Amino acid sequence: MVAENELYLSLGYCAFMLLLFMIFKAFPPKKINHFYGYRTQRSMANDTVWKDANEYSLKLGVKLGIYGLFLPLFYYFIWPEQLMLATVITHTAALLLIVVGTERYLNQRYDRQGQPKNHNPKV
Repeated sequence: MVAENELYLSLGYCAFMLLLFMIFKAFPPKKINHFYGYRTQRSMANDTVWKDANEYSLKLGVKLGIYGLFLPLFYYFIWPEQLMLATVITHTAALLLIVVGTERYLNQRYDRQGQPKNHNPKV
């Protein structure tokens, strides 16, 4: 495939991923479910954690989508013959970073049962 065609496909892929994140951000899941949203054991502990996890992961996703638009341009100049492959692999690795970042964020804010870590019950 010609490098320019791969550039257009790679840019289209990244733009599509950004569009998906923006749609999910505009229409976040309202209730805990097993089909739609940021679904991990910790994020599904309760409604507060669910909402917080989805907001944070989508915020990271939109940032990833914006930065991801530069990936094809970068690879076009350094590795044009494998542009699409490099873009997809790098983008997929970045998607995994969303999970790592969101779990780290939740770990800082909530315990395993979904209670806020600064939670001090009154006696």
